[in-house]
Parts: sequence; C-alpha cells; structure tokens
Amino acid sequence: METAGPGAEIELLERVLLRLGNADTDEKLENTVGKFLTPVILKINSPHNVVRAKVVEVLTHIKRRITSRGQVQIPVEALLEQYAASDSTTILKNFAIIFITMGFPRLPLEQQAALAAKVVSCEAKLENYQDKLFTLLLPILSDIKIPDDPAQRAELLQLKDKPAISASFLSLLQDVLLLPYGITQEQDVPPGLSPYSFKRVIANSWRAEELEKIKKGIVRFLCASVFTDNEIFVPLVVASADTRFSVATPAIAELSKLCTMLDFNNPAATSALYTLFIGNQNQLTERQTRPCCARVRQKLLSYLIKCRTKGINVGKGLQVIFDGLFGTNTNVKCKVLALQFVELVLRDGPREVVSKVSKVMLTGITKVIGRDSVEPNDVQNAAYSALAQHARSFPQDVSQDLKLVLGYFNNLATCEPTLHSSIREALVSMAPAFAWKTKTKSDAMDVDSDGDPTEVQLDGQQHLLLAMLLDNAESKIQIVQNVTSVFLTSCYPEFYAPARYLLLLIAGERNSLRENVTTYLYGTSKKDHVNYSMLSSIEQTGKHNSESISDFNHLSLEQRRVVLPSFHVMMAHVHEMANKRLKKSSSCVVVGRTKLPYTLEVYEEMLDYLRLCLWYSAGVVAAPGDEKYTHELRNYITINYAEEETNPLHQYLHFVQRGVEAKRTESSLLCLYDLLNAAPELFATKQLHLLEPLGNSLKDVSEVMRINVAQVYGILWAYGLQDDKFDLEVGECLASLAQRTLEHKHGWLLVLGHTFNRKIEQLKEQKSTKDYGNWTQFINAVKVIAKMLCETRWLLVSAAVKCTSMIGKTVEIPNVQVEIQVPCSNNDDEDDEELAEYKSIEASTKMVIFGVVFQLLRSTSARQKIREEAAKCLGYLAIGDGAHFTKRNLDKFLTLAKVQKDAALNIAISEAIVSTLCGYDVNKGPPTDTFTNVHCTNEDFEQFLNALIRLVVEPNPQSRQAISVWLLAVVKHCSNRPAVLKKKQLLQFAFTELLSDDSEFVQDVASRGLGLVYALSDANSQGELANSLLDQLIGGKRQVNQVSGDTELFAEGMLGKTPTGGNITTYKELCSLASDLNQPDMIYQFMQLANQNAAWTSKLGAAFGLKTLSAESRQKMQPYLGKIIPRLYRYKYDPTPKIQNSMISIWDTIVSDSKEITEQYYWEILRELLDNLTCTEWRVRIACCLAVRDLLKRPNGLRLRTEEQLPIASTAASCSASPRRVTPETMDVDELPEPELRELWYQLFRVMDDIHEGTRMTAHGTASFLGKLCVLASSSEHGKSGTAVAASILPYLLEVGVGHKVADIRKVSIKTISEMIDSSGALIAPHLATLIPCLLRATGELENTKLSYVSTRLGADNEAQEAVDSLRAEAAKSHHTMETINKCVRFIDYQVLERMTPELLELMKTSVNLGTKIGCAHFVCLISIRLGKEMTPLVGKYLGACFGGIKDRNMTVRKYNASAIGHLMGLAKEQSIKNLFGKLDDLYTEQPGNRSIPLTIQSINKRHHELLKDYMDCMLPLIFFGMHEEQTEENKANIELWKDLWNDISPGDAGIRLNLHVIIPKLESALTDASWSRKAQAANVIQNIATRLSSSLEETDRVRLIRLLLSGLQGRTFEGKERLLQALAALCKNLDRQHEICGSIIEAAMREARKQEPLYRTMALGALGDILDVLEADRFEEVYNMIWYLIEKKELHAADSDDDDEPSGSMARKELTADERNKRAQILNKLKEVVWETLGKSWPKHATVTQHRYQLFFAENCTNILSESTRPVQVSLLAALTKYIERLYIFDEAAKLPESPLERNNLEKKPKTDTPPPLQTREAIVQKICSDVLAAVTLASGVPHTGLKKEALNIVLMLIKRLSPKRDQATLALLKQNFETNLTKFQRDSAPEVRCRIKDIEEKLSKLDHTN
Repeated sequence: METAGPGAEIELLERVLLRLGNADTDEKLENTVGKFLTPVILKINSPHNVVRAKVVEVLTHIKRRITSRGQVQIPVEALLEQYAASDSTTILKNFAIIFITMGFPRLPLEQQAALAAKVVSCEAKLENYQDKLFTLLLPILSDIKIPDDPAQRAELLQLKDKPAISASFLSLLQDVLLLPYGITQEQDVPPGLSPYSFKRVIANSWRAEELEKIKKGIVRFLCASVFTDNEIFVPLVVASADTRFSVATPAIAELSKLCTMLDFNNPAATSALYTLFIGNQNQLTERQTRPCCARVRQKLLSYLIKCRTKGINVGKGLQVIFDGLFGTNTNVKCKVLALQFVELVLRDGPREVVSKVSKVMLTGITKVIGRDSVEPNDVQNAAYSALAQHARSFPQDVSQDLKLVLGYFNNLATCEPTLHSSIREALVSMAPAFAWKTKTKSDAMDVDSDGDPTEVQLDGQQHLLLAMLLDNAESKIQIVQNVTSVFLTSCYPEFYAPARYLLLLIAGERNSLRENVTTYLYGTSKKDHVNYSMLSSIEQTGKHNSESISDFNHLSLEQRRVVLPSFHVMMAHVHEMANKRLKKSSSCVVVGRTKLPYTLEVYEEMLDYLRLCLWYSAGVVAAPGDEKYTHELRNYITINYAEEETNPLHQYLHFVQRGVEAKRTESSLLCLYDLLNAAPELFATKQLHLLEPLGNSLKDVSEVMRINVAQVYGILWAYGLQDDKFDLEVGECLASLAQRTLEHKHGWLLVLGHTFNRKIEQLKEQKSTKDYGNWTQFINAVKVIAKMLCETRWLLVSAAVKCTSMIGKTVEIPNVQVEIQVPCSNNDDEDDEELAEYKSIEASTKMVIFGVVFQLLRSTSARQKIREEAAKCLGYLAIGDGAHFTKRNLDKFLTLAKVQKDAALNIAISEAIVSTLCGYDVNKGPPTDTFTNVHCTNEDFEQFLNALIRLVVEPNPQSRQAISVWLLAVVKHCSNRPAVLKKKQLLQFAFTELLSDDSEFVQDVASRGLGLVYALSDANSQGELANSLLDQLIGGKRQVNQVSGDTELFAEGMLGKTPTGGNITTYKELCSLASDLNQPDMIYQFMQLANQNAAWTSKLGAAFGLKTLSAESRQKMQPYLGKIIPRLYRYKYDPTPKIQNSMISIWDTIVSDSKEITEQYYWEILRELLDNLTCTEWRVRIACCLAVRDLLKRPNGLRLRTEEQLPIASTAASCSASPRRVTPETMDVDELPEPELRELWYQLFRVMDDIHEGTRMTAHGTASFLGKLCVLASSSEHGKSGTAVAASILPYLLEVGVGHKVADIRKVSIKTISEMIDSSGALIAPHLATLIPCLLRATGELENTKLSYVSTRLGADNEAQEAVDSLRAEAAKSHHTMETINKCVRFIDYQVLERMTPELLELMKTSVNLGTKIGCAHFVCLISIRLGKEMTPLVGKYLGACFGGIKDRNMTVRKYNASAIGHLMGLAKEQSIKNLFGKLDDLYTEQPGNRSIPLTIQSINKRHHELLKDYMDCMLPLIFFGMHEEQTEENKANIELWKDLWNDISPGDAGIRLNLHVIIPKLESALTDASWSRKAQAANVIQNIATRLSSSLEETDRVRLIRLLLSGLQGRTFEGKERLLQALAALCKNLDRQHEICGSIIEAAMREARKQEPLYRTMALGALGDILDVLEADRFEEVYNMIWYLIEKKELHAADSDDDDEPSGSMARKELTADERNKRAQILNKLKEVVWETLGKSWPKHATVTQHRYQLFFAENCTNILSESTRPVQVSLLAALTKYIERLYIFDEAAKLPESPLERNNLEKKPKTDTPPPLQTREAIVQKICSDVLAAVTLASGVPHTGLKKEALNIVLMLIKRLSPKRDQATLALLKQNFETNLTKFQRDSAPEVRCRIKDIEEKLSKLDHTN
C-alpha cells in the first residue's frame, strides 16, 4: 500500500473500505481485517491530514463492525509487533492499543498465553497504556499453563532483564489484590491504594465473583516461581489477608514455604512491608498510597516481627508502631502485634539509632497501659512485655522517671489477675535500672573512703523509691510483695539496712516468698543450711562488695558471698521503725499482755537476722552460738555496750526482752542466751524480772523450749542472785522437785545443771575458796542428779546425764553416799519395766555416775541421743576429775570398738576420748597455751595409741569404723604429742588399710587421717610417706581379712553398692594423677580437698574441721595445672555423688575463677574427655559425656580452631601422643579444619551404642546439645568458621549418622543435618543418595504414636479414620525431616536421583509406616517438578512403585500416590503411559470401589490435561463405565468423582457419540464378565447411551448393543438383571419395528416376565410393557394369559419365588411376622400396579382382530376388579383403561365389525357364567364399552383420592375425544349425563389438576352441544 501522494493513499483506503463493505460473513470480515488492519493503522503516520482523516474513518468502520461480532478475530500479534516497534508514534500506539484490547480477549487461551510475554513487555514508558496491556493478562492468569521446568518458568514473561516493567506489573497485581470486593468508582479510595492505582484497577468494573477469580489467578501465578521470592513476598502477604478463603489459603500455604528461604535481615525483602503499612508518602497526591486496612496490617506485622538486624528500619518502624497502636485502621490483634514489634526493635534494632527514639517508644507504650486504660487485657499484656524489654535494653530511660514504677505498682495492686504476670515482668525488668552501684567520688551515690564504710549514700530518687517500697512491703497482695522484694534485692546493696528490714517484713508475713527472701538474706533457702564461711559483715570487710547488685541472679548460690549490714546500723533502723509502729495502734500486735510492733513471725525473722549481724559485727565467722567464739562476742559487747537509749546493744537487749515477755520462742531465747552467756555480769541482774515468765515455760511440752529456757534461767540464777538467795532458791527447787510433773521436773533438772555450772565458773573466776564438799545445796543437787540417772524415764535420764556433764567438767564431783533404786538381779522378767522389782542400795556418787553413764553408752536399747550424751559425759568427767576418770575412761573406751553403733556415736566417743587425753573441752580449746594434762602422761598416751593401731586390722566392720574415727580425732587434737610424731609411718599404714575399707565413711575418715599425718611431717619424711602411699594404693594389694564365726561379711546395704568397693576409685584416680605428675606428695593435698563434703559439716562432725590448703601447697600445684585441670574437670562429673562432691571440692579450692581456667585449658580438657569417652568403665563414660556438655556451654558458642588460627597439624600431633585417643580409620584428622569436633561426634556415636542404658541416655543428651551448637556455629553469619564446622562434621554425619543401625543416632544426625542445610546445603549434595532415604524412613519412625493409635482404633469408622490419617499425613509433610527434604531437593540432579532410586523404590514398596509412605509420594512429586523431563528414564520405575501405593489399604496413602502418578505421567514414556492405563483398567475390574483410580485419573487430568486427550481411547471407556456404578452411600463420592472427570474430559452427548467405538468393547467385556454387578453397570451405561443419543444412535450400534443385552439376559435371575431389561427397553425406542431382532427382544422380555421372583418380575413386566408399547407388537393375549392370575391374587406366598427349596403353606404363613406380611403385601400391590400398566401398554394399536376379540371383556373385567383393588392399583388400572380407550379401533368412525364373530379360544380364564350373545352393531359395542367404563368412572368419583379422580377424568376426556359426534350421539349423551351426575363428587377435590380437567371436559361438552 505504499504509493506516492495523498490521492493514491486515499484510493487505496477506499478500496479497503469497499472490501470491508463487501465482507458479508464473519469469515470474510475476519480475513479482510487480518490483512488490512495493520497497514491501515500504519497510514496514521501520513503527513497528509486528508489521509489521516480517511484512516480514522476506515478504523472507525472496522471497530463498529467487529464490536458486534464477537467471533471475529483480530491480528493481535501483528498489532503488538507494530506497537512495540521503535519507530511507532504515540497516535499509532493509541489506535493499535484500541484493537489490541479488543482482540486479545477473543483469542484462544493458548494464544493468549503465548502472547503474554509480548503484551507485558511491549510498553516500557507510557503508564496509561502499560496498565491497559497489563490488565489484559489478569483474566488468564488462572488458566495460563505454567511450565514444569524452573528455568522455563523464570522466562515465562521474559522480564529478567526488565526490572522496571516487572516492578510495574507486580505493582498492578498488588493493587488488584488490595481492591475490596463490591467497591464502585463513586466510593473513596480504599486503604493501601493511591488515587491513581484505584482508578486503573476500578476501571474494569469487576463483579465480586469475577474479582475473586482474578485474585485466585494472581495468587496462582505468583506461586509459580515466575518472579523472585523477594518480589512476590509482599503481594502474597496482601493475598493472605483476603476475605475470601479461596484467595487467602493458597497464599498462606506459599508464604509458609517462602518464609523458610527469605532473608529477613535483608532490607530489600522487608522495606516494602513498611511502605505498604504506612503508605509511600509520595509528594504527588495522585500517587500517594493510603495506609492499608487492619486485616492486611495484621499480616504485615506478623512478618515484620521476623525482621532482624538490617531488616529493621527504625524510622519507618516507629511510624508502624504508632499507626498500629493509635491509627484508625487498627484492631486488637494489630495492637498486640505492634507491641511485639516494639519488643523486636528494642531488642534487635541498631542500638545507636534506637537509643535516639527509645523515649518516644516509651511514651507510646505508656499510653496503652495504666489504670485508666480502656484497652483489652491482651493489648495491655503485650504493652507490659514491651515495657519490660525497654527496661532491659534502655534502663537509663526508665531510671529517669520514678513515676512509672509508682504507677505500675498501683496498677499491680488494682488490676485484674490476668495482667499480674505481665506487670510483674515489666517491674522486675525495671528494677536493675534503679540499682545502687559503687561509683566515682563525683557521683552523688559515692561512698567516702574516709568515712564510715557501713553508710550508703543514696540520691533523692532512690529515697523516694524506698519510701514507695515501704508502702508496698506489707501489701495484702502477694504479687505486690513479690515485686517489692525483687526491687529491694536489686536496687540496694545487701548491707543496706532499710532494704534488709523490708525484706524481713516480707519474709515474716508471706510464707510463699520466705524461701526467696531467705536465699538473698542468708545465701541459702533454708536457715539450717547456711554456709557461714560465705558470710561477712560490712564492718569487717571495711569496703563495699565489688560484685554488682545486678549480678545477684547470675551467681550460683554456692559461690555468692553475702555481706551483712553493720549491727549498729541495722539495729538502729529496726528500733526506729519499731517505735514508729508502736505509736500506731493499727500496726501493733498484742501477744498476752505485751504489745509488739510486728507479728510473731516477723519478730522472729528480725531477731534471727539481728543475731547474725551481731555475731559477724563482733568479728565471728561461724554459726551464732559457737562456744569457741563467745569471747569475741564478749569483747564486742564490753566495748560497745552502754545503758543509753541510743546504744544499739541496749536497743537490741530491749528488743529481745520484749520478745521474750510476749512469747518464749527459740529465736528470742537464743538471742537472750547469747547476751547473757557472753556478758552475764552486765545483763543478768537487770533481767531477773524474766524469771517468772521463764519459769512458766519450764513445763512447756516442747523439749527444745525447756532446754533453751533452762540455760537462760541458770545464768540468771548464777549471776543475778546473791549467794544466800541463790542457796535458798536452789533448796526450794530441790525440795519441790519430787512433786512436779515429768516435763516440769525435766526443766528444773536442766536449770540445776546450768546454774551450778555457771555458779562454779563464776566462783573460779573470782578465785573463791569455797569448799564444794561442804556445800549442802550442791551435794544435795548431785545426789538428786545421781538418783535421776537410775530413773526409768528416758527424759529424766537425759536431763541427768546433761547435768552431770555440765557439773563434771567444771569441778570434781563430791564422792558421797547416795541411795539409789536398782533392779533385783533374780528378776527374770526383764522385758516389762513396769513389772520389774527394784531394791534400794547405797553407793558413792562417783561409782554410780561412772557405772550408770557407761552402761547407758553400751546399751543398745537406750536412745541414740542419750548414748551420745553419755559418751560426752564421760569425757567431761575426766576434765573435772582427771585423777579418777582418765584411766578408767581409756580402758573402757577400747572395749567399745566392736559394739554396734553409727558414725555419730563414734564421733561423740572420739570427742570424749580426746577430752580425756587432753584434759579440756576440745570445743572451747585449752584454758591456757601452756596447759598440760597431768593425768595422762606421754607413756599413757603412747600406750593408748598403740592399742588403737592394733585394732585397725580387726575384720569387724563396726570396729574398723570406730577405730578410724578415734584415730583421726587423736591425730588431729593430739598432734603435739611425741608419740604421734614418732609413729607417723605406722599411722600411715593404719589409715591406708582403712582407706580400702568397703565403707565410704571409713574411706573418707582414713583419707583425712592420711592428710593430717602428711602435714605433721618434715620435707624428707613427706617424700618417704608419699612414695609409700602410692605403692600401697596403686601397686599393693589389700590384706586378706581374717574371718571368724561372728564376722559380718557385708555391712547393711553393702550388697547394693558397686562391685569395685564403694568409691575407692576416687583415691586411685587421685593417686594416678599424682603419679602422672611425678609428684607423689600431692596426693595428700588432693585427699584433704576431696573430703570437704556434707558428711563432715554436721554439728557432730564439725569437731573434725579440716585444715585448709596452705598457700605453699597451692603454689606447688601451679606448674602442674595443665595436667591437673583436665583430669579434675572430668572427675567433677562422676555419676557417683560422693566422688562428684569430693572432686568439686578439690576443683573449687584449686581454681579461683572456674570460667577463666576452663577457657585457658579448653583444648587440654577436651582432649582428656575425648580420650576417655570410650573408657572401659561406664561411670567414666558418663562423666565424660556430662563434662563435654558443660564444657561446650559457652556464651559465644563452640570454640573453634579456625577462629583461633591455631596450627592444627601440630596440635593434632601433640594430641596423638595420648595412648587412648580413638579415631575412625576413615577419618584423616589432620586434613580437617575442626578435627576435635569430628572426633567428638565419632566418640559420642560409639557411646550412644553403649551396652549401659544410663550411658546411652547421657550420650544422647550430649549429642543433641552438640547438634544445636554445630547448627549455630555453621550458619552463614560465621563466615569461614561456619564453613569449617560444616565441612568437618557434615560428611561424617551423612556417611555414618543417618544410616546408623541405632535409631537415636539416626534421629540426632537427621535433626542436626536438617537444621544445618540452610547454611551448608552445597556440601550435602554428594551424600543425598544416602540422606534422602534415611530422612524418609525417619519420617515414619518419628511419627506421633498417639495419632497412629487413634487411627487404628477408628478402623471401623472409615470417615473418622480418614480424617485422622489426613492429619497424620499433614503432620508428616510438615515434619522437620520433610522440611529437610524440601531444602535438599534443589541440590538433586539426575545422577543423584539415579543413585538413590533402588533404595527409594524398596522403601516405597516395603515400608509399613504411614509417614514414610506419605513422604515418599510427596518426594516423588517434588522431584518430578524439580527435574522434569530429565528424569524420564526413571519414571517407569517410580510409576510402578506408586501404582503399588494406590492399592494400599490406607485411603490417605492411596490419595498421595495418586497425586504422585499425576505428576509423573507428563514425564513418562509412551509405553509406560499405556501400561499404567491398562493397569488402572485391570485394577478397576478387581476393585471397582477403589477411589484411588479416579483420583489418579483426576490428578493426571489436572496436571497433564492434554495427555488424557492423546490417550482418550485408553481411559475414556473406563471413566464412562465408572460413572454408571450402582449408587450407594459408600460409593456416592466415587461416582461423583467419575462424573466430574467425564464432564472435564468429554462432556455432552457428542463425547459419547464420538467415542462409542471404544465404549462398546468395554461393555462387551463387562456383559460377558462373571460379575453380576459389572453386568448391571454395563446395562446402566447402555441405558444412558440409548437415552442420551436417542435417534442419533446408529442402527448397527443399536443392534449390536441389543444383541449384547439379549446374550446377557440368558440364564438365571441375578441381582441387577432388571437393569438389562430396562436398557433393552431404552434401546427399542428408536428401533425399526420391522427389524428381525424385534421378535427376539419380545421373546426374551416375555421369558423374563414369567420369572416368579416378585421384585424382579415387577421390573421385568414394566420393561416388557415398554418394549411392547414401543414396538407396537400384538402380544396382548400371551401377556394376559401369563399374568391374569396375579390380578385377583390376595396374598404373596413364599412359593412365589424362583427358589424351590423355600418352605410354603400355612405353616410358613403362620411363622411370618406382621412386618414381613406388610412387606409382602406392598410387593404384591406394586406387582399388580405394574400388571395393569403392562396390560395397558400391551393393548395392540393396529391389531383389530385382537381388539374385537378382547375389547368387551377387557372393559368389563376392569370395571369388575376396580372396586376390589387398593388405591395405587386402582390408579394404575384407570391409566390402563385410558391407554385402552386411546387405542380402541371400534371408536373410529370408519370402524367395521368382522364378518364372523371371534371367540377367545386361547383365553385361560373362563367366564363364571354363560356368555350372552355377541353384539352385532358397532354402536351397541361402543355403548356397552362406554357403560362399563363410565361405571368405573362413577366408582372412582366417589373415592376421596386425587390421583384416582384425575385418571377418571382423563378417561372422560379420552372418551369425548374418541367418540364420533355423528354416530355416537346416544353414547355422548350418556357420557354427559354420567359426568353431570358425578360432577359434585369430582368438585369436592380442590386439587388444581382435577379442577383443570373438569373445566376442559365442560368446555368440550359445551362445544359438542353447540355443534349439535
């Protein structure tokens, strides 16, 4: 069309216009437009106006023509190329785009999809045009075919190099997803859109359903991997918030996968979330997007809280927070998520940026919460959690505003309980912000170093805080007190008295908080377990503790030192507060007659703490009340006490006195005793007024109470009374003692002992010359005490022994005669003390006391406590009267060695022995430094020591225990004796012999003794002793003990110990360590340390306190720490508690800073553990596992050699010198970056396969922990070190771990690998062939057993079981093993798949676990998508395995395998496809109810629709056949599935007609099958074909099908056979009536109608009637003769069946139940109905001879039978009459009678009476028939049954129609008369069908009258 000049161009355009005008059909128009449209548009660029005008005219004509013809195609592709041409002008584009937008939707879907890339990319500049082009693609996104190959998907739209177009297209998709349903252009811009974006998407005016479909298509397209993950993330988030589930559900599913791969640290992935949330804030109003709606915001926030590091944009995040909290488009869920985002920003955001806006955030948080807040509790809880995080991250913001804390305390007291925990968390997090810390002098809180160290300088804010805490400390709400206690412990130093005071208040008032508060105050949760060595007073330290208050919670309780406040500061504060409370009556408690400022519980807490502060301020570092340190307390009191109101000690005295006056408690009495015991001369005389209340308590029921009162009472008497008054009181006490009650007598006896003990000490201090032998009261008291020793009541005996001890250790007991009661020697009845006879004898007091006390000690019937007191008593007697008791005691003690006793009694005896040997109370120490015991010389001592050593070899276990304790006590307290130093070697051998004893206690004692012996020696002797000890313990053997008749071989409980002999291994290991170090003398230091355990910290064991390791010994160990530390570290974790405690004790003593030392010797410790992980002893293996776990617990994660850049080769070489290093042969350690890490995995796997269960469990825990650490260490964040970790362990885990025979090893390996794949996936590729099958196997093994059990139990309920199995399948797919597989898929190629295929196929065929089966099927789907056509050579094998899966018993497994087959079919070879379709057909033959068959075909159709079209002949017959199965409740869903498949593949009648050539062979095989159900199903198919194709069915096919049915009808009756007859009847409808096969059809139907089975005969007769009706055959006579007897049949008998062996007769009828009779009656009635229907249909239409023969008989017979029939039968009979009248030939005007009368010769039923002569004229016959019929009508009109009346009126209408107005006037008159007579009866029925017919009859009759 290119010519020169406008004229030529116009001429050409005119020709085009002419051609368009001549195009009178769509085809011509389409050809013309296709040829000329693009050239015409190109002419728009002409420089001539006239040409351009003509072009517009032509284009307008084209547009007008094709607008009304929707089928005319437009050359869209050419237009697109023209549009995209570089030289195209704007006006050309304008016209081109008009026709592009018009023509594109007309194209077929395949062409639209093919042009999609061109449509998207042809415009890059003009946004308006671009939007129009993009919009064209939206409707087809749901149908566009997505390639299977990922590379092809990415190139689907060819946008890889066009980021701007890609971004614009995604922006449009996002805008459409944001568009609400049902919105119109008139409404405001919806949230999330700008005015511009709203205009471009609303212009399409989509209805809600259309918009939903488009959104679904967009989501599908976004999920197809066409765009990158970052690009589709935000649009999918928007889609997941859609209100329609069909849009949101797939988006949510895709997001769940996407989030595992997205990097939330990358701003590129997260920045769009912020923009969408708050709007883009564009400067152009038209382009400014509104913030999105609340529903979308919820989703955005749920992903924003996943952001980390650089993904957190603080500036925009702040807008998000405030908009989410206070904006208009928000809700409760948004607010909660916004507050969670606040936590994230505060915790993980860039600190320097967040710190600038942290106060703004705090303001926002505080607005949400508070007493006046109207926000729901969920929001407030989230706000408090955010506030807690704010306080942790930026405490300086919180510390500047104390009002916050005050307000939240008030909220806590008044809020609902649901807010308590969150408010508490917030307040607890705030507490460290107000913590007191030691600062520089310039700080206001500084402590002046020159001032009083006990004073703490606080700023004003902390004073205010303390005042607030004071108000809350006594709150009635527990959680308020709890938070108060946290503030008190966190914000103030532990020596700050006001804070300790409030804590004591809380501890006393709230039992539930007492344990926590006590832990802080005393360092332990129970006061009985206080470690007093860890306590110190601020007065003694002289400076504040260097530990920060905030570190309290981070320190273990065993290591935390507690600094007590100064006593005078603490007491002054308590006194001040107590006085204030006493002035307020509301704060006071009245107990008895005493007014207390606190409750008794609080008062006791105060007294206990003040007592502790007093002792430690006095310089004592021991338990309060320790007699050794009483003099220090005395010195402190003497110096500091003054009788002034301001004196703290004076205040304390009054405080204690008030407590005692109110109620005598243990705390108050002990406090008072401390004061009186330390300074009796100061306090005793002033406290005499307490004697009366104390005296009342001497008869208290509590023994402890009486003991405490007695010791106070004794001091008050001794020091408070004058001598004469004292004697008078004692005399009165002795005189009245006999009349007192038992408890009272016990109390006063103790008073006597204490008072004489104190009085005599006072007299000695005063150096009095008093004659004790002539002191009457004293002698009388001794006599009374001696008598009490012989009492039968143990309480008095105990008191007498104590009194004897107290008096005996201070003075020689007077040896006077005393009369006592003793049992008669000839009394045999010793078992009953009440019946025993006693006699009085006189003896000296010393003899009585010694004899009775020693007898108590020996007596096994005496109470243990009394025996211990008796032992001590003997020792104390030797102190006061050494001349008399020393020798006797030593001789008697040696006889006690074999007496059965426990350790506590042996310790008491040892204390008595050393008291006897030393001559003083060893608990108090020697009276003077030069004191010597003159009653026990060195010779006597040596003799006793030799006797003890000789007893060591005794085999008796009681003796060995006793001797060990006694020897230890002697060596410890008598080390200055020459005999001890002289016999060091002998003592070592003795203790070494005891060290190998079976008893752990004896071993501990012996080891202590060895340490003492070693410490007593000089340097030369120490070397000899050490070598000797090592030879004995390591090289020597234990001497074989002698066994006598009374030797006890096993101590009690011994058989339950370890076979190796208790914990002797402890000492062997220590000796081994000392030997390795070549330092044998070090064994003694180890032994000293090993025995600092709980057994020796008891009150009795405290006497054997251990000497701490000297600084010199500690210095000696320093060079050997490199070897000591690793071994000790391992020993610390020994599973035997005894060994563990000992080793921890050694460790704590040697190591000052455990963390630092562990880090210093990390690699040495790790090597030691690796070498011993597989030790032969199980306890060593357990210890190593536990030690490894603790060693690896580092704040910075795994310690790696790559990070430290250590020379691995040299290190490994040095380590290889270890003789016990174990390395797998396949492991070249020196080449690995982390050799120890890999070796550790190797060793742990060996131990996890240990024979010992405890070892296996411990190793499993360690391996799991190691796996978590390796996952963290191998992440991409760690760079090269992460790669090194992965390279070191991944190959080993894959080669050994995942395929290991031990299930636990497989689980740990799989879980570790699963978590490591994200960061180290590339390294795993070579091992995938092993990994994938292992993961699939583990998926089933790790399934929840409870779900499996529930599924099994629900086996009877298929629906419920299928629902549970679906849950199991979803759980399996989401299991971490399957997630690992999903991550691995991207590393699989064909070679890897080929290697894993054999094992994978075996797993698919043999696995029994549902999880594994599901996982295998799912993996097949994944890998088919991943590899596509590349895996075609293997597809056949996988198809075979999946085909086996669809035959599984479990429906869920079948469903997943069906889906897998659907994925594979598109990749299979042609032969594999045919084989599978054949197998599916065969499977349907075997299992027609197997739902997996249609599911498989549906899966194939869904993913490879074109495949089914290509193989239509294979599958379509099966689908068509399957949809015609007999429907039941069980197979209803299956049939619907088959029908859906048919409608998808080949819908409509044309599909049947076109594929009939493949359907009929299928039917032939089914009808010849032995299965009845398949025959019936085939008949259903044929019936449907005949019905739907009707006349279009070819004659040959019809006859072929008929012959099939006829062959199938032969034989006996079977269930479903009636379907064949019905199909036969359907085929006959359009059959040529002259066809030769018609006779065969009728004969077959007649044959089947003669069958006797009632139900089948009913169906057969119905089919026979239809066949005769359609074929118009004359078989009435045969039919009538066949069924006449059924008409009058009254009852259906059992004989009316095809079965001959069924009983019949009256007996059978009698046995029928009422229900059975009713059922038979219903069957018979139905049969009669069908009989009449068949008779009506079989009345011949053209056989006049048969009609003349039976016409009168039929009418008459119908009328006669009508009245006797049931209603349904009557209706059927009248319908037959209607059919009869309609076909009656005699009613025709031209009808003629036959020349000779015809007889019914073959009629089987003869008339009962003589037949009247035949009628000779037509009119007579007609009149006779009408009269009979009208009689029936008359009968029916009177019956109230609508159906019956309707049929009767039909008969009347038919008579009017058939009767001739000319020849049958008389009959018509009769008819009219009859109708008018019955009209009123008919009109009684108001049914519309009755009224309508009446009206028609009236109209017809009126017409007849008018005609006449």
